[in-house]
Amino acid sequence: MDQPAEAVFPTDKLSALRLGRPLVAEVEAGRPQYRAWIEIRPLRTEADDTARREGWTRNDETRGFQLTHCEFVIEHLDGWDYDIGRNEIKRTVAIDEADLLTLLQEWGVAPERCAYPWNTDFPA
Repeated sequence: MDQPAEAVFPTDKLSALRLGRPLVAEVEAGRPQYRAWIEIRPLRTEADDTARREGWTRNDETRGFQLTHCEFVIEHLDGWDYDIGRNEIKRTVAIDEADLLTLLQEWGVAPERCAYPWNTDFPA
């Protein structure tokens, strides 16, 4: 029997994560009046802050990530108060890219479903 293909991030998304840029994936919400997302936020270090002050962005293949699964009330998504009724389902930290892939698999999110927040309806 064939083994399933190992989950990997598309190259552009992996590069974004290594450069400290967040990604999101919309997932099924637990209630009809909500929408839900998994947010992947790369962890920043002092080296990232130093690079930013110097005017460049640091690439880090050993970066960790914070994952947050949240639901938002649909009627508040278009306004400034999108966090009214926000419900955090769970939050965890991935220590590296391999751990991130493992956690996403556990949460039922394929890496290719991840997108840049500004290309989605994610409220940020």
